[in-house]
Amino acid sequence: LCNLDKVNMSVAVIPLSKTFGWTASDRGLVSSAFFWGYALTQIPAGYVASTLGGSVVLALAVAVWSVGTFLAPVAAAGGILPLSLTRLVVGLGEGFGPPAVTALLAKHVPASMRARAVTVVFGGMELGNVIGLLTCGPLIASAGWQSIFYLFAIAGFVWVAAWPFLSPKEDNNNGGGGASSQPKAGAQRVPYGEFLRSGPVWAVICAHFCHNWGYYTMLAWLPSYFEMLFGAGATQAGQTALIPNLAMVAMVPIVGTVADSLRRRGMSTTRVRKLAQGAAFALPCLCMLACAALTPSGGLVSAPGSAIVAVLSLAFAMSTWSRAGLYCNHQDLSPKYAASLLGITNTAGALPGILGVWLTGRLLDATGNWSLALFLPIAAAQVLGLVVYSALASGEQIWEEHDPWESDGVGVGVGGGGGDGDGQCDAYVQACGGG
Repeated sequence: LCNLDKVNMSVAVIPLSKTFGWTASDRGLVSSAFFWGYALTQIPAGYVASTLGGSVVLALAVAVWSVGTFLAPVAAAGGILPLSLTRLVVGLGEGFGPPAVTALLAKHVPASMRARAVTVVFGGMELGNVIGLLTCGPLIASAGWQSIFYLFAIAGFVWVAAWPFLSPKEDNNNGGGGASSQPKAGAQRVPYGEFLRSGPVWAVICAHFCHNWGYYTMLAWLPSYFEMLFGAGATQAGQTALIPNLAMVAMVPIVGTVADSLRRRGMSTTRVRKLAQGAAFALPCLCMLACAALTPSGGLVSAPGSAIVAVLSLAFAMSTWSRAGLYCNHQDLSPKYAASLLGITNTAGALPGILGVWLTGRLLDATGNWSLALFLPIAAAQVLGLVVYSALASGEQIWEEHDPWESDGVGVGVGGGGGDGDGQCDAYVQACGGG
């Protein structure tokens, strides 16, 4: 549901642009409005989830973003500003989703089951992208663009109604979990000053920003790219953009298996993280340069759409290695403060949804060149992320000497040493759907 209501606008902007005569800049403005709300809520959402409990916060989050989705068709009739405000509301609601689910998994899932729990949750988010890109076009063709907002919002309301009967019971110890109890997060002093003076933390902040520059701009603009450049309709554009996302889903189990295997063979956590994130930056960067050279608008040669899709699929698949890189790094640095670290880096990770998505539209209007507007800025961001993360990242534990989950027999391995790989990559990895 979270990603359904995120990806629907990337397809809906195609008929909306034709109906209301939007420019590329207008498309970028509407698509980026979601991320204003999403960015604003990351840090406070972690505190609220730890105070009220993940179950309550998750229900409220889904209700809020479903209301914003439901109001979008009516708001669109009033112009870009009212529609953008509804998307901001969706972002506000979805900003509370990852911390709420993180709190639930950290509390109710023991360390020995974390990897499986993360796989299910993360798979659900990626499934939202797949279902959204697959169904939005046919729904628009058969029932109008308004239908995708109404149907997805109703699905959210149904979920909210069912959640009280399905949610795990909460108690007053919001920090506890599974077979082992954790200290209550809300009662602890979070060393934000130390975080911001730490090189490894800035490595994750920079990597999150640079990774999401590619992820969010592609998520928002890929259907429009195929529609504007190759003449695809909404259905064909959405389903073509689906193919690279399927490549990403297919790579997920391989990434986890290989990363865990390297750690079991004695490779340090720091080295595993740098290798994984290096692959997630370097290889997609080469693919973006290839797309810039091959795209019919601004490239060196004019390649067919099938060649572009193939290169993009390789880029999306290799970007999945970030799941074993930056997205596990919060837990490496501090199991106790991983949620707070996630709030900081996910705020930085949301900014490309504002800046990158909007800037792509502005550059496209100014130059008419997709290489300069979309592919080359992504490549530049990936180079920056590769350099900073390679230089500053660490898998060594900095804050806290003891993992509260060690009683389950799974440690985090101080200094990148022992411990099971599952313990390193906790529920916080789910935030990559975008975050």
